[in-house]
Amino acid sequence: MIRINVFVEGQTEETFVRDVLAPYFFAQHIYLTPILAQTSSSQKGGITSYGKVKHQITRLCRQDPGAFVTTLIDYYGLPTDFPDYNEQRDNAANERVVKLEQAFANDIGQANFIPNLLLHEFEALLFCQPEKFADWLDDHAPIAALQAIKDEFDTPEDINNSPQPYSGYRY
Repeated sequence: MIRINVFVEGQTEETFVRDVLAPYFFAQHIYLTPILAQTSSSQKGGITSYGKVKHQITRLCRQDPGAFVTTLIDYYGLPTDFPDYNEQRDNAANERVVKLEQAFANDIGQANFIPNLLLHEFEALLFCQPEKFADWLDDHAPIAALQAIKDEFDTPEDINNSPQPYSGYRY
């Protein structure tokens, strides 16, 4: 049995891990548990500073050294105090993410930690095939609205190329 605690930045990612990824991996004897980032006493998600992330990730790794810990964190909007954040500005986006993941792993320094930063905002994945929502929705109006937004861009990843309106907001 392999256990993986997935540190997520928001409720959308938490639901995705719990309802989509966990059942798939459970069939392969891999148990995923979403852990929502805590940034205040209200227990709401969101990444506001690296210091808060580091504390929570380190605690998760040490509490259960027999389980792996990974992250589902968007690169887009990542706090600038992440390790090596400023050093990666001149690199291509894909290379930036790889280097930031390496710096993140080195800074946490726990053998059971495997960082995962999403180059594109998680919600952009929801625009990949809007027609798939027909499997869950009786009303097709939201599907048409999602498709119309998708049609404005070359790829779903292009939807999040500026702070407003970002893809999560559009969704």
